[in-house]
Amino acid sequence: MTTNSQMPSGHSAGRVLIVGAGPGLGLAFARRALTGGSHVTLAARSPEKLEGLVSELGAGGDRVATLVVDASQPTTLRDTVSSYADACDPAIDCALFNVSAWVPGGLDSDLDAVSSGLDAGVVAALAMTQAVVPRMLTQPSPRILFTGGGTADSPMVASIGLGLQKAALRNLAIALDKDLRETTIGVRTLTIRGTIAPGTAFDPERIAGALWDVCDSDDVVHEFTGADA
Repeated sequence: MTTNSQMPSGHSAGRVLIVGAGPGLGLAFARRALTGGSHVTLAARSPEKLEGLVSELGAGGDRVATLVVDASQPTTLRDTVSSYADACDPAIDCALFNVSAWVPGGLDSDLDAVSSGLDAGVVAALAMTQAVVPRMLTQPSPRILFTGGGTADSPMVASIGLGLQKAALRNLAIALDKDLRETTIGVRTLTIRGTIAPGTAFDPERIAGALWDVCDSDDVVHEFTGADA
């Protein structure tokens, strides 16, 4: 058996699922996936937003599908994505979790908001993984990707809740990759050490390219610093 530490190089052109699809990194990663020959499924909670993203993609739209899911409800997300993954063709061979929830405050943070943020930004990532793994097990080199942030190890008082999400998400990626070590599935996380903005060193298209590249890496944890822009 080829294990996740001995992957064949080159990401296959199956279906890429993007949970937390939006007009920035999610859209850029969808473009990168379409360029690579993949089908794409955009998943978010707003049908109107999803329609807009499909329009933005333009060419290649015949290979784009949408799925309405709400990351703040991890169990429902898992069940919805699981049913979808069982039925879709081509099968999902890459799943990107691109969700985070800004929770304002330090010591005075609202505890319910911090808890809800962890549901959306971490528990939902586990839910997505549980949903896509069964069909991935039969594929040659599937990948599960999490987008991380610098607040994981550079905490800020303005949003303790967000830092908790990103630290826990990295921990989750490492643990899941260990759990899946004897399969062909690899889990990878990319820590983005800056604010995503078009036309900057942290342009979403550049980050999307970096995310695509980590699919071929044997390492679980990666970072994007904006260097060599």
